[in-house]
Amino acid sequence: MLIGIISDTHDNARTLLKAVDLFNKRKVGLVIHCGDWVSPFMPPFTKGLKCKVISVFGNNEGDKFNFLTWEKVRKVGIEFHNVCFEKEIEGRKIVAYHGQSDILLNGLIESQKYDAVFSGHNHRASIEKKGKTIHVNPGSISGVCVTDLSDEITVAIYDTKTNNAEIISL
Repeated sequence: MLIGIISDTHDNARTLLKAVDLFNKRKVGLVIHCGDWVSPFMPPFTKGLKCKVISVFGNNEGDKFNFLTWEKVRKVGIEFHNVCFEKEIEGRKIVAYHGQSDILLNGLIESQKYDAVFSGHNHRASIEKKGKTIHVNPGSISGVCVTDLSDEITVAIYDTKTNNAEIISL
């Protein structure tokens, strides 16, 4: 299965729609959002996806209550988790965490408990393998890097069959 990975949308609806289009074209079977949607008006922009979305909250969600209760968000059917979630998908143990604590993130990676660790937070796209674990940071679709404005708008796609991923610029 192909899994689309996205993070740090920061209210950029235009690029979120581009990501939805890409994920549909690539026929991903699941999308995982690693947090920092920011406003609850963002999740409904994923309604065109042809697959399920699972999301963790980041450190910039302004109104978690409305993410969980607002009718427009509930109709989209996103499965929200607070800090992180773990799941076995097609034989791969996967964990997603926003990434705001390097100590916790490194612990997830170094534990070697997971085939794949997905995180965001720093807006820098990267793929790194450590032992059996692949760590994928899809970057950000916000157009803002941690230290400056950036035109780098990226997502990632992970393949459960190969335990590999790719970063894709939008």
